[in-house]
Amino acid sequence: MVMYDVFRCINICTKTFKKTRLRAMALFFMLKNCYNNERKAYNFMKQQKYNFKDLTLAYFQKKSKLYRAGGYKYATPLKRNLRDYQNHFFAFLMDVNICLLPVYIWVLEFLLIMCGLIPPHFFDLLFYLMFALLFVSSVLLLAFFTARTNGQSFGYAIMDLKLVRRNKKEAMPINLILRQALGFGLPLMILGFFYQVPGVILWWVINGIVVLITPNQQTLFDLIFGLVPVNEPDQEIRFETKVEPALVKEELVVTPIDLHIRSNYSDDGYYDVEELFKQAKENRLEVISITDHNCARANAAAVRFSSLYNIQYIPGVEVDAQYKRMRVRILGYYIDWTNEAFEVLEQNSLKREKDLSMERVEKFENYSDIRIDVDSLISNSRFQTITPAEITKMVFHNERTRLLPFVKKYIDSCESETVAMSRFETDVFGKNGPCYVKANYPDAKAVIDAIHSAGGIAILSSWHLDYISDDVLEEIVDLGMDGVECFSNDIHEQTVAAALKIVQKRKLFVSCGSDYHGPTKPKYHMGVSNCPEKALPLVKILTKAAK
Repeated sequence: MVMYDVFRCINICTKTFKKTRLRAMALFFMLKNCYNNERKAYNFMKQQKYNFKDLTLAYFQKKSKLYRAGGYKYATPLKRNLRDYQNHFFAFLMDVNICLLPVYIWVLEFLLIMCGLIPPHFFDLLFYLMFALLFVSSVLLLAFFTARTNGQSFGYAIMDLKLVRRNKKEAMPINLILRQALGFGLPLMILGFFYQVPGVILWWVINGIVVLITPNQQTLFDLIFGLVPVNEPDQEIRFETKVEPALVKEELVVTPIDLHIRSNYSDDGYYDVEELFKQAKENRLEVISITDHNCARANAAAVRFSSLYNIQYIPGVEVDAQYKRMRVRILGYYIDWTNEAFEVLEQNSLKREKDLSMERVEKFENYSDIRIDVDSLISNSRFQTITPAEITKMVFHNERTRLLPFVKKYIDSCESETVAMSRFETDVFGKNGPCYVKANYPDAKAVIDAIHSAGGIAILSSWHLDYISDDVLEEIVDLGMDGVECFSNDIHEQTVAAALKIVQKRKLFVSCGSDYHGPTKPKYHMGVSNCPEKALPLVKILTKAAK
């Protein structure tokens, strides 16, 4: 009966959480025979094969690094809702079943003894051997695995949960070890030995009651050690099996200058300022600029880190603007970031995005008849905004809304849920979608003048440059632009040629940038801007403009 219940529980778990099962397979089977593409991207090391232990450790180290670098800000403590209760419960079941593997093996051995296949006098030896292995699996293995992965047990890793401190930052390893040993392993051993199954079940029932009555589903020992279980933020950690080293090297040519990088001061940036300088040093960059979206705050810290890491830094910003109802982006370099204009710019941008969020929510509720938990979404957003991606994620992660016909058709017709969510977001919130909201941005000429008044140089960003005709491009440049970002990952070769023709004709600056965001946009890599070596002298002119 025990084995039947275990397999029945596992079967229910896998049927109910198909996506979780796939995630678990990706975690434990892909690691064995794949390569760490992120490591290639940053370090350009030769292609190597790693054993299962090395890859598993690298995977969790990368997750922990991304979490410490700013991911903790997006982690959400578990709440009293069905989805979080399900995730927490199934994570607990997975940990229980892994720790009880010695017991299941002993049950099989007991059956073999009953069948006469193993001599009866081995019973005591096998029992104490099982008890020793149970101590290893439930007290030592679980505790040290949780500490080594910085807060993730076996079940937590599969369900994307993590044990952290109350401020959502990573917990100390000793607290994680004691929490698992005292709260899970030792009660299982001691109560199981003296009181057998009823004693263990009673302990789990007590902990279950504590989980139900605490706001963030904390166990008794979570409260003692000041720990909180959280939902991990989405992190893009990619593994590929067959990568040609020559191809990787060709695609990821790093130039020593990158003048378009985003920090976590941007709404979609990930890394903090110092982490960006660390990565720039690792990639041997000589000159960088952090150009956050409608925010110049990163420059204060960046100027200090510039001398510390011996990397030339150009103060920068990227501003949304509008020309003839067309949205463009303008980069400002060598700016005085303390200028009042940038404070006004940031406040206006935050207000605009919040107003757009409310309008977007209202349109979606009218279109879908789905009520959006605005307070919950905004409370989890640093910028008090609700994006199309967040609404889409909310819809696809809710079992009830997934069954609605206008959502289910995407799930049924697409090859993966990621593709389904992408198409749903485009169709519903895209330019021709029923929930599209149009924003009004500052006039491009006014933005250029503001950058000039702050002592800066105005450069037309390569963002969406492919969609601007050559004639209109010349018109925008003639508003007072000092140059064009001719080299980036976002523009076609024909657009590059047209932009270079214009800047050469008017003797303007040439810029290049990767538009690096971190794991939020994994296709971009720091220093990779498609700038050929022959064009670097043109970009270097801009890096010496202050002199």
